[in-house]
Amino acid sequence: MESKLNLQAIDTYVESYSNKLSEELFQGKESLTGDDILKLPVNQVGLLIINNIFQSWNEEAEKLKSPYFDYENAEVQAELKKLMNLLSKNILVSRSDFGPLLKKAVLDTILLMISPYSFYKSLVEGKDRISISYMESVAKFVKINRQCLGKMIEKGKESPGLLELPGELLNLALGTVDSTPENIEGYVKQFSEIEPFNEESFIIADRESHPAYEEKVAAMSYEDEDEEEEEKSEGTLNDSFISESYESVADELKNSQKTNSLKSMLSINQKFMFINDLFNDSQEDFSKVLDFLETCESKEVATSFIHNNYLKHNIWKANAPQVKEFMALLDKKFDS
Repeated sequence: MESKLNLQAIDTYVESYSNKLSEELFQGKESLTGDDILKLPVNQVGLLIINNIFQSWNEEAEKLKSPYFDYENAEVQAELKKLMNLLSKNILVSRSDFGPLLKKAVLDTILLMISPYSFYKSLVEGKDRISISYMESVAKFVKINRQCLGKMIEKGKESPGLLELPGELLNLALGTVDSTPENIEGYVKQFSEIEPFNEESFIIADRESHPAYEEKVAAMSYEDEDEEEEEKSEGTLNDSFISESYESVADELKNSQKTNSLKSMLSINQKFMFINDLFNDSQEDFSKVLDFLETCESKEVATSFIHNNYLKHNIWKANAPQVKEFMALLDKKFDS
């Protein structure tokens, strides 16, 4: 089962952070310039505010269009671009107008950090069509976990028909994201300078549907374990499955007849969470472990592998929500 966002906790944080930051920003000032906004403590927040201002301008420009004038004329387009460039150098936002922009940007930044799928879903929701130009304009202002947006642009150019199906385009892009999620520790520290940022408080693990994994670990029997192999497992992280023997087993996966695939069960948020929290930002290690687990003939073999390589050496904590969620996926794979 997938962890859920604690929307109430996120909203409370957004409100508190935004109010405190605004108090600091508007001391002795009535308005903020574009340069002021780009110098906010969390750069991503400032960039998203500028993006929202530009998107608002684009919407207003669309309303200006009239059936009596040729807005597509090259000369008109050139002049509109000049106007945009001039306006971009003269941004001036009052405190009352800045508040809603700041709160939205803070919320979107948090989603990019802990739930990128939620952010990208908001880009396509309610749209019958999404344009390459729109995605490229947004991409200029997204710095955290932007891989998905890049894939959306790539797939949209390859198959223009997908632009008429934004939801399908998003799902296709998510399925092909293969780079490591960004380390958000620096952003957490930046947020915490204004308001303490506790990522765990923003996630609600679906504990009711998770097995009591601590009890399973305690009840498992390892009498068959070879002592010499056990000593070898004291080596560096993932030594045991990086070996040639495990790689050869992973190769056999391609010809296996497993009904359920762990990779097919993973949501994009789970993928980001597991790589970040359980595999030390290593996409390679994450993929190798999943490949090996796919080859396991039983849940006992799979859980034994996790126990011997992670739990026994305290690399993973059995009661951590991320670990419980990972083990819940194993249960789903073997029990369904």
